[in-house]
Amino acid sequence: MHGNSVKNHRFALLDIDPRKGLVSLAIPMIIAFLFQTGFNIVDTIFVGRLGPEAIAGVSLAFPFQMFIIALSSGFGVGAQSLIARSIGSNKKTDADKAAGHAILIAMLAGLVTTSVGLMLAPTLVSSMDASVTVSDLCLEYLMPILLGSVFIYLNMMSNSILRGEGDTKKPMYFMAIGAVLNIILDPLFIFYFDFGVSGAAYATILSRLMVNIIIFYYLFHIKGTYTSINKRSMRPNLGIIKGIVDVGLPASLAQIALSLSLFFLNDLVSPFGQNALAAFGVGFRVESVVFLPMIGLSSAFVSAVGYFKGSGQHDKIRLINNYALKLLISFMVVCSLIFFNLPEIIISIFINEEAVISIGKSYLRILSVFYPLLPFSLLSAAGFQGIGKGYPSLVLAFLRSGCISVPLAYIFTVYMGRPVSYIWLSIAIGDTLSAIYGYLWFNVEIKRLGRKVADQ
Repeated sequence: MHGNSVKNHRFALLDIDPRKGLVSLAIPMIIAFLFQTGFNIVDTIFVGRLGPEAIAGVSLAFPFQMFIIALSSGFGVGAQSLIARSIGSNKKTDADKAAGHAILIAMLAGLVTTSVGLMLAPTLVSSMDASVTVSDLCLEYLMPILLGSVFIYLNMMSNSILRGEGDTKKPMYFMAIGAVLNIILDPLFIFYFDFGVSGAAYATILSRLMVNIIIFYYLFHIKGTYTSINKRSMRPNLGIIKGIVDVGLPASLAQIALSLSLFFLNDLVSPFGQNALAAFGVGFRVESVVFLPMIGLSSAFVSAVGYFKGSGQHDKIRLINNYALKLLISFMVVCSLIFFNLPEIIISIFINEEAVISIGKSYLRILSVFYPLLPFSLLSAAGFQGIGKGYPSLVLAFLRSGCISVPLAYIFTVYMGRPVSYIWLSIAIGDTLSAIYGYLWFNVEIKRLGRKVADQ
């Protein structure tokens, strides 16, 4: 079955050498996520020059942005998986429809987000425990983001189309262009045009718009993709919509669950004081940057698993799963050793307060011991998404945070009166148990797929 699928040259290396093929997909994605992280850091740096209240206002808007990103990236994963599976099974028409529907879903989601967001945002922001000035600055930043949310959705979904057909280099280029445009436009709108906080939002949306123009030129004029996107492929098809939503909605909800767990954990950390909150924030951001290779490889894993699932090469799913685990465990062991032995140096890069460094040291020391286990849960969730099953990623996210980390942290600190380090321990326990469960669950699924092929 899979011989003909080499016609799509971007997956050819996966057929020839699955290990090299996976790495070739992953490297551009890791670089792309680095650019995305830089995109966020640049915003923070320039807004920071407007003062602490401006930073607070943008921080207050962060959950709203996280919601948009969670939905867009989640449905993007759904489209990516369906396209990869369709290409693997030589169903180009289905791949075309999945790509067309990805654009359609992005436009509809942007329209709904803008209309509902503009209506509810003032009420939601005013209900938060913030000063009038900070709330006003939050809305000043948030309104342009909501107005231009369709460009965020289109950006995410368009890149997912390319990743679904095995092209991870183009998304890397597009994200790099977006980051550079944002660096140029941020100071222009914030300071030169004197838009203040809203200038950062306009810069973000305008850079996304400009990148979308470039992407659409590539998709519709150059027609450089394997999939063909046209009016016919965008004609609503319930089967295709279901194929995207079945994976995309749980993936979105899993990311939203992570955001909610951070909200609850912040709430539990806050009684321990400002230094503890700062240490938690810095520690989490440090991990977010260092874990990018793991996230990039997991994202590539979705496409590779989807392709092998579609082409019936289930033995290769096990092969690349074991190979990816070896790579990521080795990487995380190195990270674990560095973070455990040099926590003060790492934290002091971001903040010089001795009290924050002391608490941050305990955060990194406790969690770094468990780093080598993280790839098990992340790859399992990505693997399930690749084969077209979205709900396991949601179950694993809920198990990790909703069932273990947050309740344990609450019991330790509120009922038992333990120090803040027990919150770090609760996070580690949640990560560990979800990793074990996810690994076992995905391996059972791989065996099931193998037996299904053997029976046929």
